[in-house]
Amino acid sequence: MRIAITTLFFLTCFTVFGQYTKYHTTDKRAEKYYEEARQYLKRAQFREAFEPLQDALDKDPNFIEVWLAMGSANYRLGRYDETLAALQKALEIDPDYPKSIYAYFLIGEIYFKQANYEDSKAYLGHYLSRDDTEIQKRKQAEVMVDNCQFALSAMETPFEYNIQILPDHANTFALQYFPVLSVDQKKIYFTRREGLSVQHDEDIFYSNKLEDGSWSVPVSVSENINSAYNEGAASLSADGRMLVFTSCDGRRGFGSCDIYVSYKEGDNWSTPENMGNMINSAAWEAQASLSADGRTIYFVSNRQGGFGRKDIWSSSKNKKGKWEEVVNLGKKINTNKDEISPFIHANGESIYYSSNGKVGLGGLDIYMSERTDSIWSEPVNLGYPLNDAHDQLSLYISSDGEKGYYTIEKKDRGNFESKLYSFDLPDSFRVSNRSSYLKGTVRDAESGAPLQANIKLYKLNNEKYYSELLSDKKTGDYTVVLSESNQYGLYISSPGYLFQDFSFSFDDINAFDSNLLDINLEPVKVGKTTVLGNIFFDFNEFSLQRKSMSELKEVYDFLKQNPGVKVEISGHTDNVGSAEYNMELSTKRAKSVYDFLRFKRISEEQISYKGYGQGHPIAPNDNLENQSKNRRIEFKILGISGD
Repeated sequence: MRIAITTLFFLTCFTVFGQYTKYHTTDKRAEKYYEEARQYLKRAQFREAFEPLQDALDKDPNFIEVWLAMGSANYRLGRYDETLAALQKALEIDPDYPKSIYAYFLIGEIYFKQANYEDSKAYLGHYLSRDDTEIQKRKQAEVMVDNCQFALSAMETPFEYNIQILPDHANTFALQYFPVLSVDQKKIYFTRREGLSVQHDEDIFYSNKLEDGSWSVPVSVSENINSAYNEGAASLSADGRMLVFTSCDGRRGFGSCDIYVSYKEGDNWSTPENMGNMINSAAWEAQASLSADGRTIYFVSNRQGGFGRKDIWSSSKNKKGKWEEVVNLGKKINTNKDEISPFIHANGESIYYSSNGKVGLGGLDIYMSERTDSIWSEPVNLGYPLNDAHDQLSLYISSDGEKGYYTIEKKDRGNFESKLYSFDLPDSFRVSNRSSYLKGTVRDAESGAPLQANIKLYKLNNEKYYSELLSDKKTGDYTVVLSESNQYGLYISSPGYLFQDFSFSFDDINAFDSNLLDINLEPVKVGKTTVLGNIFFDFNEFSLQRKSMSELKEVYDFLKQNPGVKVEISGHTDNVGSAEYNMELSTKRAKSVYDFLRFKRISEEQISYKGYGQGHPIAPNDNLENQSKNRRIEFKILGISGD
């Protein structure tokens, strides 16, 4: 998963100097040893080259080409300290020797990787002042200089992240990465690798948060999901019942790595399925992130048609529940390099991801962008110390936007570690619209049996549903996520039952006990009623407000799906005003709903309307809240064909 700046050209630059006819030595035996070493270097036998190189230095300690070759070989072996010592020795001998020009570049690059930004900028600046022939190398140097300037500025104004390594059992494995939490932050899922080698098995594990804030001993997510093949980079829907993950080289798929999905019923996860050729391709697909309702997926692919090596793509389900053609997130998000590990926030509008193609502090930095009317904002670097010279990736942000979790990967002298950390998110990088959740159980109102119900959440201001999901078939459990700045309509329906609906905003969730709303659906029977809670009128008016459209659509769908059910649309008012006036107003309001349904070609044999005025209150008219309850439209079953 680590992505380093490629420097393969240094082998050529430091070891093959065909354009030069003389070396920086007059010792023929030193030349002979150097030529021997060059043959090893051409074959990438770096360790074998050290002995003849040292023999050459024994003959001539000021043989600059040998020091440059020593630096190149050590660099290719990841020995940065030895690389610096060798290259600096070459520059010490003759800082203006033409063949030493690339030493300035490579020293600058190493210092950049080590977060020694001042020295990096100085060496790279010297390289740029002397070399004007290698356009590609100059561009790389200019990018690193820009990054150094950004990094120095970022370090002068650090943010208060309060970064903490996750305690106890959350970091017990050789490697752990890609954390993702349940919406209530009581479970953490992550990928663990048994050892440091890529040959070691990757699996998905999870821990429970204990009352004292520690994490329980991690356990495998499921024997149905984890296997002898690698499974990792998981993401879950907000209700915790849809899990997507990456698997490479083992399962039958379309490319080298594909994305798979598993569904949970009760306590059991289903056998994973390949997500199909609308998501996966012959290329590499991985690191998916699900929207809260599981109907949109963001993932990384190196397929053709992108802007760089790895890009972020997305797909959404259509009305039939099928994944649509994937869409690239565009050049504002993606660059000509790598964008990986996307995380879409629960609000569906804010994305965090890692990139090495934008100005940053080195390697992979984390960026944030927010979407308005399908347009992503210019990504913002999350600054220091969250980002530093190491690779930062696999970020998760809590639904309230206050807490974050991510992976820090470090590599030094061949040692590699990957651990999970938490942090407090500064105000500058919090989502514009926080999210919260509402959960509960859907049951049969008469028997108490759990029900699988269709749950739709509408934004009432635009008539479009915000999310759609099913409650668990075995338990009836559901979880929906809501974001700020919206008024919502929640609709719960199941075949053979009267639907229920609720209207509330993000702030109203505070009125629910522990974010809990249990729902009891009444079987379709004569005499059963339900309040149409999302029918809206202006004060003392009977014309339907536009935000009533989502409710009217649900009523229409119910009637079309139940053609044998005959219903009455009834209007009710509070006791403000005269009884005659309230009777007239309630009748006109009921008729407005009736007229809309008739316009939609619901037959007059199936629906009727009636006004009841103030005669049937459901609460005392003793305060404004109770009066609002009494101003309502009801939906009453009058008959069922065959009864």
